[in-house]
Amino acid sequence: MLHRVTGKVLHIDFGDCFEVTQTRERFPEKIPFRLTRMLINAMEVTGIEGSYRSTCESVMHVLHKHRDSVMAVLEAFVYDPLLNWRLIDNEKHSITESTFSSDIESSYSLPSRSRNHLRYESLEMPPESNLNKRALAILNRIRDKLTGRDFPNIESVVSVPKQVDLLIKIATNNENLCQCYIGWCPFW
Repeated sequence: MLHRVTGKVLHIDFGDCFEVTQTRERFPEKIPFRLTRMLINAMEVTGIEGSYRSTCESVMHVLHKHRDSVMAVLEAFVYDPLLNWRLIDNEKHSITESTFSSDIESSYSLPSRSRNHLRYESLEMPPESNLNKRALAILNRIRDKLTGRDFPNIESVVSVPKQVDLLIKIATNNENLCQCYIGWCPFW
């Protein structure tokens, strides 16, 4: 992604996309995006109620209007084999650090060819059927978001301003923020 004014390259972390942060085993996040008190204070005088909210609504309108194009682009990420291992059920297919490090430690006495074989064996990919089920669930969840149906406790389709309002309320809710990983200082 390029900055519109300066032309500098901006970093986007696709490693935690598709709500992976909400389903991970350690420190699952309860917020859709990070909107802490310090981020709000860094905004203009009106905080969230100024250009931030109007920009969110404008972006959400564009996403709703062009949802077919957005879905086509996102399908490439969902079916990307390099990302699929992160989208699988954590209990069955994750490699714990202790297991991986013990495999490496026990392989120190092996020749390099055997060590490489052991390393690839440890990183075995899950069956394709599991990947496709999870990928379809992710695509359906994104489709719900792009049509205003992303809140399970609300049965009807919500308008764009209401959807933005609900997302901001969830992101700034202190009960949700206090459950986040302490390392990125959600209390600031």
